[in-house]
Amino acid sequence: MFAVHPNEALYAFKTLKKATIEGLNITIPLKALAFEAADEVTPDAQKLGVCNVLCKRDGKLIGHNTDMEGFAAPLLAHIGHHFILNNAVTLVGAGGVARAVLGSLLALGAPEIRIINRSDERAKKLASNINIPSLHAYNWSQRQSAIKDAGLVINATAAGMTGHDKLDIDVRVMAKNTWVYDLVYTPLETPLMLQAKNHGLNTIGGLEMLIAQARPSFRLFYGAEPPKNIGAKDMLIKHLQTKHLQTKHLQAKHLQAAK
Repeated sequence: MFAVHPNEALYAFKTLKKATIEGLNITIPLKALAFEAADEVTPDAQKLGVCNVLCKRDGKLIGHNTDMEGFAAPLLAHIGHHFILNNAVTLVGAGGVARAVLGSLLALGAPEIRIINRSDERAKKLASNINIPSLHAYNWSQRQSAIKDAGLVINATAAGMTGHDKLDIDVRVMAKNTWVYDLVYTPLETPLMLQAKNHGLNTIGGLEMLIAQARPSFRLFYGAEPPKNIGAKDMLIKHLQTKHLQTKHLQAKHLQAAK
């Protein structure tokens, strides 16, 4: 794992061609910069305008996007295609991840998609760029109306991530059979997911998308199918919990040193 400051990311990505590393997975907020760094991009990455994978091929840096596949796999496993075809979906977010989610939902045939974002203009721009009758942008002030009778609500923002404010929506207006899919995976259970569970709603966490998008990434890196039944979810949970404890320990040391 490499931590890169956004101001240095473009240079870091371009130097990948001179490194022994064959490829990288990229997370927010660096996906647009990965797209910019690529010499070539695949059709999916071009459509979305962001990359979450960079690979070296014949001396060139190729940008890919595996988020669409990563988002759809857990959704279909938990909910099924029939549910998606028969329920409105509310998507929170208008960035690169939201565009990948939107592409998947359109491919799956979602009958109505509502976009809300804290910046109303970004939500409206995303909806107008696609310009289909089943896609609507709601103002942030209308967010409770946008989620009220949706069968699926998706958080494709950083809200609720460790170090960020929680997502400001109240799921208590939603029906009991509604699904909440939060793409954040640190923490494993976000404030949104906890609120949804307390209200008796169904939830899917972002760790499942992280694992699902890693499978096509593995194929790109190694030219082979990823191993199955290796307990990837348990290993990741253990790693994330260890990292969380280490962070808390460092914070405590810094606080003690500051006294």
